[in-house]
Amino acid sequence: MKQSLAIAAVGAAITAAFLFAPAELHAQEPPAEGDDWTVMVGAGAIYAPDYEGSKDYEVLPFPYVSVGYKDIAYLRGPEIGVNIIRIKPTEDMKISVGPVARFRRDRSEKRNRALAGLGKVDMAIEVGGAARLDAGPAWLELSLVKDVAGGHDGLVGTATGGVDFDLSDKLSLSLSGTTSWADDKYMRTYFGVTPAQAARSGLPAFSAGKGIKDAGANIGLQYRLGDHWMIAATGGYTRLLGDAKNAPLVRLRGSPDQWQGGVFVAYRF
Repeated sequence: MKQSLAIAAVGAAITAAFLFAPAELHAQEPPAEGDDWTVMVGAGAIYAPDYEGSKDYEVLPFPYVSVGYKDIAYLRGPEIGVNIIRIKPTEDMKISVGPVARFRRDRSEKRNRALAGLGKVDMAIEVGGAARLDAGPAWLELSLVKDVAGGHDGLVGTATGGVDFDLSDKLSLSLSGTTSWADDKYMRTYFGVTPAQAARSGLPAFSAGKGIKDAGANIGLQYRLGDHWMIAATGGYTRLLGDAKNAPLVRLRGSPDQWQGGVFVAYRF
């Protein structure tokens, strides 16, 4: 829902359980004066856990595409949305509300030996709504989505807020924090261990329940190389909480401490 290309939280992107697309590059710059469309393409590399709760990390190449139409519709990385409600109470304040859809990649036991015996979790397509408040350099975004593709079949709610700073006419800084809640279905899918999985994996059976599953903080820098090119670097930390932290997969084979980072280059048409 963010409408300026300042650097914000990492994926929730990354922090949103392996969406693996940093929010600062999810953001959309407003179209240039006289233009209705904003189009950006780029590429980079992401350093992140193998899966949510993993202690092992990988570096992934990451292509990036962002398309926006006015202040109405946007495609940014794995997320697409429409701002149906747009309110501007004051010159420095803006409220946007609308539907949103995004994907969460699958989790295969072949990816990491820590997942052996747990089976595969299919890719999730999460559909719901999002609301965003911009007040000067500060912003707050809330979303609630449900998987409709049979990946986890659950609900996930996320709250992210931050402040963006222009350090110069070319350099921008963003500081943000995020937390997310998940229902029983999501938690059982990614953190639970059924008796059958326990027999195959050697992990103790565990029934994960709904609740706040994580909280994190992120920092990002963006440097504009000219009218079209920019480079961004981002880093963040997420701490798993509640049953996510206490799950045998995390407690015995993984880590509740999740780090992530990335470097990207993008071109705006």
